[in-house]
Amino acid sequence: MLAMRARIGALLTFLMVLSTLAAPASATGSTEPPGKRVRGVPGTVELSADPDLAAWQRLQFGMFIHWGIYSELGGVWQDKPVTSGYSEQIQMWANIDEADYREVASRFQPDRFDPAAICGLAKRAGMRYVVITSKHHDGFSMFDTATTDYDVVDATAYGRDPLKRLADECRRQGLGFGFYFSLVDWHQGHEFDGGNNNPIPPSMEPVIEGQLRELMTNYGPISEVWFDMSSPTVAQSEKFVDIVRELQPRAAVNSRVWNNAGDFRTLGDNEIPSVPLEGTWQTPASVYHETWGYRSWQVRDDLPGKIRDLVVGLTSVRARGGNYLLNIGPRGDGSVVEFEADVLRGIGDWLGRHPGAVLGASATRFGGQPWGEVTVNGTDLFLHVTEWPESGELVLPGLATRVRGVTEDGRRGALDWRRSGDDLVIDLPDRPHDPVLPVLRVSLGGELRVIPAGTARGSDAWPLAELEQGYSYADTGSYPSTRRTVVRQTGHLLSDRGGRVVVAATGTATDPATRYRVEVGGRHRIVTGAELTGGTVGPFTVPANQVTPVTITLADPAHQGQALGLSTGALLVARADRVAGWVQAPAQLETGATTALAVHVTNTSRTPVTGTIGVRAPAGWTTGQAVAFADLAPGQSSTARIPVTVPAGADLGPVALTAALTGDGRPVTASALTEVVAPNVAAGKPASQISTAWDGVPQRAVDGNTAGDYLVDQSSSHTAEPSHQAWWQVDLAGQYPVDTVEIWNRTDCCTERLADYWLIVSPTPITTDSLTEALATPGATAIHQPGTAGRPTVVDLDGATGRYVRVQLESATNPLSLTEVVVRAAT
Repeated sequence: MLAMRARIGALLTFLMVLSTLAAPASATGSTEPPGKRVRGVPGTVELSADPDLAAWQRLQFGMFIHWGIYSELGGVWQDKPVTSGYSEQIQMWANIDEADYREVASRFQPDRFDPAAICGLAKRAGMRYVVITSKHHDGFSMFDTATTDYDVVDATAYGRDPLKRLADECRRQGLGFGFYFSLVDWHQGHEFDGGNNNPIPPSMEPVIEGQLRELMTNYGPISEVWFDMSSPTVAQSEKFVDIVRELQPRAAVNSRVWNNAGDFRTLGDNEIPSVPLEGTWQTPASVYHETWGYRSWQVRDDLPGKIRDLVVGLTSVRARGGNYLLNIGPRGDGSVVEFEADVLRGIGDWLGRHPGAVLGASATRFGGQPWGEVTVNGTDLFLHVTEWPESGELVLPGLATRVRGVTEDGRRGALDWRRSGDDLVIDLPDRPHDPVLPVLRVSLGGELRVIPAGTARGSDAWPLAELEQGYSYADTGSYPSTRRTVVRQTGHLLSDRGGRVVVAATGTATDPATRYRVEVGGRHRIVTGAELTGGTVGPFTVPANQVTPVTITLADPAHQGQALGLSTGALLVARADRVAGWVQAPAQLETGATTALAVHVTNTSRTPVTGTIGVRAPAGWTTGQAVAFADLAPGQSSTARIPVTVPAGADLGPVALTAALTGDGRPVTASALTEVVAPNVAAGKPASQISTAWDGVPQRAVDGNTAGDYLVDQSSSHTAEPSHQAWWQVDLAGQYPVDTVEIWNRTDCCTERLADYWLIVSPTPITTDSLTEALATPGATAIHQPGTAGRPTVVDLDGATGRYVRVQLESATNPLSLTEVVVRAAT
């Protein structure tokens, strides 16, 4: 029962009262069920429409190289390890004056720098391009420049330009080549700033411009320009990008040139996005999270574990549509650290065992699954199983394309599979074949098509409350100003018969004059925000037995991350010449609580209508009176707030709430499926945590706010960083039999700060910081969650009794950041 309710809660959808479409029947025995399947939407994430950016996206996997004078020091100053900050920033963290740093440069002699070997290693790992630091924050140029003598040719014993040698070798070996370029420059006058957010004074601009022109002129074709840090003005950002555009028009520029002037968004270090990202983006990754430049005292162990971690990172980023740029930090003599070379060769070995599964494959609309990632290459669908299901079954939801067969990639013999509605269910062997990351290959009978979660099925009206959000990022000139934005909203409908429809939206536009593109299927209309939220848009035509997307985007975005600026409560798609009544309900309603539901009536007919709108609820529930509407004009909607009270003793589980519509015209009513749940006994209770940073007080995780944008809505807790086995806990102020606990992650970034954690429910106080000791608390029930928490992750406790609920990380360094913890008591 609990598992069923969790699945229903996660798959909120809307039902029609007058008519519905049945889901496809289940089939067993590794064969498709008879009959015609629903035609889904294309499941492949397409590349950019810009051919140059699409060419950059096809590079997919690259080598990042952090190498400079700092590499000579290896994270050590005056015979002591510098444990603060990254080792490539050792001049700041050890407070080394320029005279002493020049002395380090004078002895820089990278006789073991071997461009051919580096390029060969990159190709061995499956990488397709190389990006190297031309100048880091220290301001020391690792190339020959006329703008200063503070460069590798003039200030070192080496006396040559290593970047020219590497660029030429990349071209010889068929690799793309690019530069990292820091906009922070301590040599040119920037002060040490731990956040590296220094503004750029006008006096520094000629040096930056001159160096960019040299880099864009003297090294052949450039694939990527990777700016970093500082806080430039809009004019400065545009000027730097214009230089690249002028001299290397096909080069892709990253977002850290700031002010949204770049071509692709650079995510946080090692970040795997938790939500679908629109447009072009890249994750910079490192072999060690502690440093990018060479660190002589870095712990290098567990080679198999490191290979697996980075294979999972590469696969996860590629499956979600991004490029993956993996860093190495050579020593001061130019040699590659053997451990790092072994890691890259291990990645290449895995890619070689699964040709076409990542490199050359495309991202899919499946997104991250509880068990792993999904890529597609032609008619081969690859399932990358990061968490081998203990149930022995792997479920891929919403696959519309016919299946021909399933195998474990690299292993002989077919796997048994069956259909369950729209889902593909695969029977797994006891143990996977590949020890690094197992891959299943699903042979498809045609183009990948999917049926998205929340697709509304019906005949005459389709309320689209479960809107798919497309996200991006925007900034106002610096790293701290970067914010995640919503740039697209999409709902999906499935009709049993074709016909003409219109679209109505509830909500508000930030600027009523903003122009929006409303697309239904392959047709679109351009409307203002006022027109979108104040009437109906259409008509459009929907086909029968085919999933039709309904998408809203900006008609004229200034850049790929510009926020939609639209607060949409829900969308309604309805046939023309109808009067539609529909309920907008939350995903859950608690027993014993009263909730004011939005109930809408939309007139898609040609004449004004008069009537009443109310809510029809299960027997025993209390609802407010129906609300009258009069002379509702064609194309207009009216909304009533009607209170609905769920009895304290109501049955838990799914419930349909239906609009009750009376009056003129041809009425059609729709139902919303919600889930009745037990009250949240953690709400507002005293919370604590091991430490607090960034004002992320523990009480935020029990304040009822699940929004999860840390800086915008202050809805997440945060411990200090680093933290050792960071924990958060709540005192329920009484003993409860716990049914489920919902763990809510953030929405802005940093989801890895709630990953590989334990949920502990105990009847007695948990008084230790040690995870081992916490797990040994008398009477405690503990459940390990090895993956990253979702929104939410629902953990079934089966009635375990407890008063204290703790979330604790396994990590010895990561901070813990929680958006919300919801504890449901068993009834």
